[in-house]
Amino acid sequence: MSRSAALCVVLGLAGNCPGLLSETVAMESDRGVTARSSSVIAVQAAQETPPAAAPATPAANPAAAPAKAAFVRMPPEQVHENLIGWLALSKADQAESAKALQLWADQSVVAAMSAEETLDRLIASFAMVDDSVQQLVDSCRTGGPRPVLNFEGVRSESFYRNHVQLWYARWLTQHRLYDDALTLLEPLKPEEIADPASLFFYRAVCRLRLLKPDQAADDLVLLLNNTTDVPARFRAVAEMMREEAGIPADGLPQIARLMSDVQRRLDLGKSDDPVQKREEEVIAALDKLLKDMEQQQQQQQQQQNGNSGGGSNQPSTQPAGSSGVKGSAGEGNADRKELTENGAWGMLDKQQEAQARELIRQQFPPNFLDAISRYTRRIAEQKK
Repeated sequence: MSRSAALCVVLGLAGNCPGLLSETVAMESDRGVTARSSSVIAVQAAQETPPAAAPATPAANPAAAPAKAAFVRMPPEQVHENLIGWLALSKADQAESAKALQLWADQSVVAAMSAEETLDRLIASFAMVDDSVQQLVDSCRTGGPRPVLNFEGVRSESFYRNHVQLWYARWLTQHRLYDDALTLLEPLKPEEIADPASLFFYRAVCRLRLLKPDQAADDLVLLLNNTTDVPARFRAVAEMMREEAGIPADGLPQIARLMSDVQRRLDLGKSDDPVQKREEEVIAALDKLLKDMEQQQQQQQQQQNGNSGGGSNQPSTQPAGSSGVKGSAGEGNADRKELTENGAWGMLDKQQEAQARELIRQQFPPNFLDAISRYTRRIAEQKK
């Protein structure tokens, strides 16, 4: 399995791996949806027991992340105390509050919980006393219409708001709704939440998939170098994401990212302006790539002709003052290129498309050509 495929599988997202453009199974799509109206919480069986706390790994780039900075998870005891304070502030029903606090009664179990499990149990507690959180949990569990988060009144208190946002953003990220998830994650502060590792990890995922590699790299540095109690699977995936974030944002790798983002949005039933803008970016990037490759091939041919023919019959390399079709008075404006219903490449005819395919086949691995072909067919089918 390639590193890109491993990234998608370990991450548990139903997204497309850039360069592969293949759909993966959302292994953790139901993770975190554990709150119930009863006093019993279903602890995730797949979650690993957290390793003993260890000092943060020294930063590879001291300038990017100060060595003394370290983000530590909020202790479960402090989460419990803050929950008691919020319940008193909310004036929740005493019987419901008692059920919520019962989830924290076994101190040995609470002390052994990972940061992710602590977040899940906190949301389960909120759901027992707050109908809006219960509706949110039910919606995530059943896949129903997504509710609007309610942060009015006592729900505006930072402890409540921060953790509901983090929990919901985690679910959104796992379901490839990166735009919505990032909106919830960006204002959060790691020192104010129970699970800073999840904040950095899922925010990095969103930023990387939304083609913001520099910002994603910043989150990954904080996660890998300045955060304690990072789950092993987070660390493994983060290392691969850091390599991906370092890939230059041009050429076929960038085209693959753009196509992956368009496919994701179409899969989610979106065809709004952001999708159309991404499609235009794909076409423009393909046009530029093909033009650069054609110019490179022409230069190579001119050099070969010059070496073999002595240069007497070399075509002029000086560009004309202006270009145009002979006998035409037009300005030379081209029509906007669109993917047609048959999946053709913009406005290229069969002969030009064949030439473009041959250029890509000569200079790039076969999977790039296959990815472009699948993409154009997919977009054409969506537009029928």
